[in-house]
Amino acid sequence: MDGRTGALLYEKNAFSQMDPASTTKIMTALLVIEHGDLNQEVTVSRRADATSGSSLHIGERQRYSRLDLLRGMLLRSGNDASVALAESEAGSVERFVAEMNIRAQQLGAFNTAYENTHGLTQSGHYSSAYDLALIARTALKQPLFQEIVKSQQQTITELSGQSTRTISSTNQLLYGFPGADGVKTGTTTAAGRCVVASATRDNRQLIAVILKSGNRWGDASELLNWGFLQWQGVEVAAPGHAILHVPVRGGRRSTVGLSVHSPFWVDVRQNASFSTLVKAPASLKAPLSTGNRVGFISVVGSGLPPQRRGLYPDNAVRAKPIPLRIWHWILPWRH
Repeated sequence: MDGRTGALLYEKNAFSQMDPASTTKIMTALLVIEHGDLNQEVTVSRRADATSGSSLHIGERQRYSRLDLLRGMLLRSGNDASVALAESEAGSVERFVAEMNIRAQQLGAFNTAYENTHGLTQSGHYSSAYDLALIARTALKQPLFQEIVKSQQQTITELSGQSTRTISSTNQLLYGFPGADGVKTGTTTAAGRCVVASATRDNRQLIAVILKSGNRWGDASELLNWGFLQWQGVEVAAPGHAILHVPVRGGRRSTVGLSVHSPFWVDVRQNASFSTLVKAPASLKAPLSTGNRVGFISVVGSGLPPQRRGLYPDNAVRAKPIPLRIWHWILPWRH
């Protein structure tokens, strides 16, 4: 998946419901970051301390900032940290998991359902490669998330004793794959070896999701390299650059430019051709606001799913006062 456009460049069984293992923690982290207040201190509960599986090795009654628990959950895949964060954020793991499921539906991750915050195998807990790419793409838009998951190491502090330690990422791609900058590993007996991987080259970020793999590092590297070599990002339209100018009837200005509200990027295969189509009225009637969608720009090409964006007036156009419009109608007849 292209991180900027969300375009799906390649898939195999991408919509199959699978055990996601610790890639679950991408959603846990996203919610924690969206909730904010990351400097708040968290006292580790007995439940968090007793959580099985991969661990940050935090103990009951120890105190950490939410930010350090977040670092430990993402880099060391601490199941205990995910429980401590959930309890801190929502009051209970169960309420936090309910929020995870709501957020997944909001993102369109319809093949995802959560039963816990960490990804240990549990009936009814599943996701898909496509959904994990969607969730990772959203999380990577958070600067803090991006900063943590691209780090090889981070330092965390236990606040009661003021003891610090350095933790290292479980993502082996960070230690040698060109441009690697995330995201999260996962391993259980049921899920096998999984990774949601990202890399950025020439200001273009790609996301690869590998589930139940015999060679997750090789598979992720191959997919990412293929995406960078075989596909290119093209900016079709930019905000503030009018695609065309359209006459305005009854307005204080005679024409208005139409442009997109946000950069319109598409993914095309290297050396492939595509066409740009614009659909807009022959003229517009005032008043107009910059929030009025009045047309579309579309991109079509061989092997490329149709993509389109709305076109909006570059400037608001107020209607002429009625007497002035009448005078402009009469004026040509006086000559």
